[in-house]
Amino acid sequence: MTDEELDRLTREISGDIEQMAEDPEKPLSRKERRRKLILRARRQALDKIKEAKEKGNINQEVKANLEYSLLTEYAEKSIWLYNLMKARLFMWRAF
Repeated sequence: MTDEELDRLTREISGDIEQMAEDPEKPLSRKERRRKLILRARRQALDKIKEAKEKGNINQEVKANLEYSLLTEYAEKSIWLYNLMKARLFMWRAF
């Protein structure tokens, strides 16, 4: 992932989070709270990718990329499925 892609994705996700928080008087529904948490996790994963790139740590960069991919692919569908895939992936990586 290039620096431009990281910046673009970070801006998009931050915009989505800000859009959800525009009306503080209107409480978020359960689905919206869950989506906001997933968006925050995706932004944190992007920050980890950027930080690892700056440090030149390939292992951390790959791990953060995998976490971002799993969040993007599975977290929206089912948080249980996301956790299962993350556990399986990182167990496999340990060997």
